[in-house]
Order: sequence, then C-alpha cells, then structure tokens
Amino acid sequence: MEGGDLICNFKKCRKRLTNVAYVTACSHVFCDEDGTREFNKSTTCPACQTDLANKFEIVRNNLQPSEQYKSMILAGLKPDVICEIASRAHAFWAYQSYQEKTYQEYVASKSKERCTQIEQYYEQIVSRTSTELNTLKSQLSASKKDVEETKKKLNEISDKLQERNRQHQKLQSMYDAMRRKFITMSSFEAKDNPASAATVYRVQSRESLSAASDHDFDFNPRLGHADSDIPANHVQKKFSVGLGTPRQ
Repeated sequence: MEGGDLICNFKKCRKRLTNVAYVTACSHVFCDEDGTREFNKSTTCPACQTDLANKFEIVRNNLQPSEQYKSMILAGLKPDVICEIASRAHAFWAYQSYQEKTYQEYVASKSKERCTQIEQYYEQIVSRTSTELNTLKSQLSASKKDVEETKKKLNEISDKLQERNRQHQKLQSMYDAMRRKFITMSSFEAKDNPASAATVYRVQSRESLSAASDHDFDFNPRLGHADSDIPANHVQKKFSVGLGTPRQ
C-alpha cells in the first residue's frame, strides 16, 4: 500500500482511500462511491460475495478522525477491551497489506508471463526475418553472378559480331574490286567481240534483277515496268529483256 493508505478492494476501482471508506466484517474496504452504490443495492460484499446482513458488519468510517473523536471513542473502556479492539484493527490492516501484496505479486507474475510470451513471439519474428534475409542475400548473390556471366557472354558475342562485320566488309570490298575489274575487262573485250558484249549485258541484267529482288519489287516483262516505286523507263535503261543486246 502506497504511503500507508488503504486501497479500494473493488477490482475496477483500486484507488487510494484518504477520507471516507466502507469497512466490512469480512475484512474488505471500499471507497465511498463504490460502497454507497453497491451496499444500497444489496448487503453482499462485492469482493468475496459474503452476506453482511447483521448490524455493524458494514460500517462507514472516517479515515481522518478529529482529535475529539480520538479522545472519546475508546474512553471508559477497559484496557483489555481497548487492546482487543486494537488487535482486531491491526489484524484488519495486516490482512489488507497481505491482500495487496498477493495482488501485486499476481499482477507481476502475469506481466512477466506476458513479457515472456512477447519475447518468444518477437524472437520467432527475428529468427524468421533473419532466415528470409539470408535467403534473399543468397538469391541476390546468385543474381549478381548470373548478371556477370550474362555480361561476359554479351561481350564475347559483341566481339564476335564486330569480327564478323570486319570480315564482311573485307569480303564486300574484295567483291566490289573484282566486279569492277571484271566489268572493265569485259568492256575492252566488247570492242573486239560483240557477242561477248551481249553476254556481258546479260550478266549485268541478271545482276540488276537480283538487286531489284533485294529491294522488294517485281519486274513484269509483259507490262514493261517494275511493280514498285522505281519507274519503268529507269529499268529499261538499265537492261533489255529477252533481246540479249545492249540498248542504244
């Protein structure tokens, strides 16, 4: 009991008693508000459900008596009666102290049990979170390794592609040089041999048709023009279809 004051035994109240209190023969005490409310309804003790129907089993006491009251309340009584009254009053106080101690121990036990449960709960959460974190770290490490391997493969493919492009450019240059050389030699031969000139123009015509197919248009000999955006007269200037002789 804090500061030597009694505590209201009503479980929903438990406030300190300093002025007026209801005292019962079953050694319980209640504040003025709770005692007035409960004992106006019935004479049953709210704490232990004991029936208190007899006279003086429920007493409303002033906890701050005046000096005159202290002088007169026990005046004229025999010493043994006074000692008996004091002994019973002391026993009441000792019971209240023991009851409060028991209650506080119960509250402490419940609080400790609750703290233990909360501690176990959060330990489980920490353990589960730690496991998930380790799993995520492992996945992150594996992902980084995959990214590094992918970058390495990408660099290798890029190097191979650059090498292929260089080879392609080299072959294209060789092809263009040989083609120009062949056309130049054929032009000189055409002056001496018209038949070989016709052959050269047929070869050039086939090359032009092949180039046209690469540009996605079709040539129609009957219509005399190409089915594309290239004008027909442009195609006719390049080569002649079916004649085998150059157009003048």
